Parts: sequence; C-alpha cells; structure tokens
Amino acid sequence: MTPSDISSAPSTTTVRARVDHRPGQRAAALSLAAGGVLFAVGNALHPLDHSDAATRAPTWAAAHLVFALGALLMAGALAALGRRLAPSRVGVAGLVLTAVGLVLVVGSAYVEVYVAPVVGHHTIAEIDATAGLWMTLTLLTYVVGPMLVAVAGLRHRAFPVAVCAGILLAQAATLALPAVPVAEGYVIIPATVVFGLAFAVAGWLARNDAPVR
Repeated sequence: MTPSDISSAPSTTTVRARVDHRPGQRAAALSLAAGGVLFAVGNALHPLDHSDAATRAPTWAAAHLVFALGALLMAGALAALGRRLAPSRVGVAGLVLTAVGLVLVVGSAYVEVYVAPVVGHHTIAEIDATAGLWMTLTLLTYVVGPMLVAVAGLRHRAFPVAVCAGILLAQAATLALPAVPVAEGYVIIPATVVFGLAFAVAGWLARNDAPVR
C-alpha cells in the first residue's frame, strides 16, 4: 500500500459518520399500516355509546388503549406518505394536521379510560361544553387534516380511489354525527374503522417508496 492509498482510504471516523440508524421508508410505512389496523380494531371494540354504564363494559379500557396506541403509531409514521404527497401543499399540510389530530385523540382516550369512570360522563360533557378552543382544534386537525390528505391523494393519484373515498366518507360521517338520531356508536365506530383501515392500506402501499430526502 502506497502513501497515496493510505491517504485516500476512509478513516474510521468518516465510516462511523455515515452510519444511519434512522428507520427507513419501509419501517415507517409498515408502522403506519400497523397503527391503522390497531386504530380500527380498538374502535371496533368500543361500546356503542359514551355513558357511565359503558365505562363498566369489559372492552372499555382495552378499546381506548388499543386505538390510542394505533393513533400514536400513525402520527409518528405519517411521513411515510410524504413522497406520494410531496407535489401537493394541501397534502403535506393535511399530513401535519392529521398527525396533530391523532395525538389529540390519544389525550381524549386517556380521559375516557382514567377520568370518565371517576367523575362520570355528565361531568365530562360539561367540561367539553366549555372547551370550545380544544374542540375546534380537534375539528381542524383530526377531521380536516385527513380530508386534505384524501383530496390531494385523489388529485395526484397518490392512492387508490377507494382509500381516499374511505377517508372522506369516514370524516364526513364524523362531522354529521351531531345530526344523526341514533346512538353515536352506529356512526362513529364504522367511520373510525374505515379511517384506520384506509390509512393502513396507504401505509402498506407506500412501503417500497423512495424516502423523501
């Protein structure tokens, strides 16, 4: 080995600097898919209403904890859809809003599991009635964010029509919930199941995409 060979060889420090332990596109996309499935399963386990009796149901805590875990996985992995939505400002904004909304869902799940059984749903309803800013923030993130993702997905053909339509229908049902004259579970449970499965499919389809640099 000549002196020039030695000088041109990469140093140990340089090699170590090139090591990248960040999760790759495939890991992020599969996390999104898993999160979407857990979100759907958790919501499917949820009782048909929010009441003091419902908090005593055997699936009450499990439902909220499972879909909260799914929401966290989804929020942390939505960047896996970044390559497909990169051409759309609306789509990118939708991803950010959706991530925030899913984190807010986790906060609501905590209240339902650990606070509602103690203080009762009547008290929770009174608190919600005074939390206008919080409810507005939730509306703009959890509901509007995914709708922006779906609209951008349709416009740029980023996802199958069925995925985008599922997200739009699920969020439209959520918006219409106050006007529906049946137990809320008959509307919100199918809507959240479709929502979770739609994002699960989107994540699965994005598993081999090139990551955004």
